[in-house]
Amino acid sequence: MRVTGFRVINTGERLPCPVCGGKLAAYGWRERKIIEPDGGATILLIHRMLCTKCGGIHHELPDQLIPYKRHCTETIENVIAGNDADVCCEESTIRRIRKWWQTLYIYFRGVCDALAAKYGVRFGDPLTPREAVRAAANAHLWVSTRSACLSG
Repeated sequence: MRVTGFRVINTGERLPCPVCGGKLAAYGWRERKIIEPDGGATILLIHRMLCTKCGGIHHELPDQLIPYKRHCTETIENVIAGNDADVCCEESTIRRIRKWWQTLYIYFRGVCDALAAKYGVRFGDPLTPREAVRAAANAHLWVSTRSACLSG
């Protein structure tokens, strides 16, 4: 896989620690490689944050990244929308992405519905992976175990 780009990610967002609610302070950077729609790889430098209260280390989540996925958000959204011709990935990868979305869609919809009711925010209909992932991660409701994503 060829590396075609390099980007530094620093959103400037200051969210509380997802574990204890403490203040997060800058703690360095972490490299994360993603596969772009054309098949090339881009290396992202993601901001690491250290909780001053519990000592936990957390990472900023850029819009073009979905936790635990190698392909960028654009590719995943194209696969889910059925635009397979616009992506550069194998058929088995396309099937796995669709299964992941089908498995977790009801959970993501529930998270977004609860956030909409509590805070009055609006989400698209149909719900897109980009907004579902961002909502679940920022609300500290991301399902982080591999087995939860594979069960079905």
